[in-house]
Amino acid sequence: MRAAERNISRAYGGRDVLAAAMGVSRSVLVNMRRGTSYAVAVLLARAGGITVEQVLSGRPHVAGACALCGRKGGAS
Repeated sequence: MRAAERNISRAYGGRDVLAAAMGVSRSVLVNMRRGTSYAVAVLLARAGGITVEQVLSGRPHVAGACALCGRKGGAS
């Protein structure tokens, strides 16, 4: 989950901006090492536009791929 948080916060421009977008305090993101809740994972997934499973498993999201099945490209 920490890797997903780092990548998504980088896309937002920092932890402060990501925390504001998620509606939580910055300390929630900083203290993820101590443990966190499923609700934070859901908020992080929503902010990143990825599934909760991707946040919890640590699988990176491939740009241009379907978030549900992972298929790249258009219809064939």
